[in-house]
Amino acid sequence: MIGIDLNEQFITYVIYKGCGKWYISDKEIWYLDYQKRIEEYRKIGREIKEEYIDEKRKDLLCIEENNVLLFLKRIEEDECSTGDLKNLFLQNQEEDDYRPSLYVDFDKKLLYSMYIEPASYEDYVPVGWNAKYKSFLDIIPAEKRYWEKQN
Repeated sequence: MIGIDLNEQFITYVIYKGCGKWYISDKEIWYLDYQKRIEEYRKIGREIKEEYIDEKRKDLLCIEENNVLLFLKRIEEDECSTGDLKNLFLQNQEEDDYRPSLYVDFDKKLLYSMYIEPASYEDYVPVGWNAKYKSFLDIIPAEKRYWEKQN
């Protein structure tokens, strides 16, 4: 049975080459342009040391077309089936935290965030990406909507 540590992880829907997959992974790895985050911290007199960056993002500070496949390979173990997510959701129905937080479409260079904490993932996307804080539940294919009852 899968689990999720809501303090450290969230659920992300990812599209790559037309294929949509669910991931339960560490929140930190989803700043697609980590270099922007490092720069923002520097501006306020703080530092993100590269040695503390998650192994999955080492030498991949900016996820772009030329390295997205490597990134997805590194997070394969975080992949989760819709059925497993449905079971997890049914066990925790009263908590909205078990709904997806991010929608990342590598094909269309699009990121939508519904993550309610101060971390603004939409501020840390590569140049040329479109990113917004908005609900995306209605654009997930019906068969992948683990939070809805299926007929």
